[in-house]
Amino acid sequence: MGNHTAYSQSEKFTPEAWSLMMQYRLSPDLFAGKKRVTQEDVRGYIKEHEVPLPQPLDPIRQAIVKNVSEAVKKPVFHVYDGINATLLRAYETKEFTITVWLIKLIGEAMMKHPSTRMTIGVDTLQLWPNASIALAMAHGDALYMPVFKDVNKKDIKEIARELASYKERVRTGRVLASTLVGSTFGISNLGMTGIERFDALINKNDAGIAAVGAETQGLISVTLTIDHRLINGWQAAEFMQTLKSLAEDPVLFKTWANKDLK
Repeated sequence: MGNHTAYSQSEKFTPEAWSLMMQYRLSPDLFAGKKRVTQEDVRGYIKEHEVPLPQPLDPIRQAIVKNVSEAVKKPVFHVYDGINATLLRAYETKEFTITVWLIKLIGEAMMKHPSTRMTIGVDTLQLWPNASIALAMAHGDALYMPVFKDVNKKDIKEIARELASYKERVRTGRVLASTLVGSTFGISNLGMTGIERFDALINKNDAGIAAVGAETQGLISVTLTIDHRLINGWQAAEFMQTLKSLAEDPVLFKTWANKDLK
């Protein structure tokens, strides 16, 4: 916008024209040749020049922009594979969804692979004792990454209750800032949309994120995006193999399910 001090709304612009110009952040200098500017004049200019409507950045969107801007600076690589869906489907219920089971499985795999529980400090690498996972959850334009802390210590029912609580908070816009910190790994699940495979951006200071796609021929696709500063290719491949093995362990599923029923 130009300098508006030389113009008076009452002298040159109708109230409606001035309001529209402020909305589109147009400079009054664009209408220097007119003695009187109406709303129709401004609309005509907007239409002729295909002027975009500026969208204000609310705090949520500002946080998203900052997080994404930081994420693209990381040196990352990807690992692509699929996990057997047989047991996941067998133990899936309305309460214990695929996402709930994946949180538990990935948390278990993280405990076997310390590099997935690392973050970068000022001059050290920090190894966190438990598996805490950020889950991508969207509502409208807002995208949240609430954290399921210490999932290795929680049973399936606890994770399911926490997921239901987060869903409600996201739906109503009542997500607390304190629930968005403390993770070292993330999950983004778009499998329910039918998307077979995609890449996800690493959340904040996490070591990596698992992008979960749709099931195809009995396999659920998983794409790992990994911060190469924390996890090398061999470690990422081993982590994926562990995740695949856990997903095919009937004793593990039975133990977790029976523990929950007690």
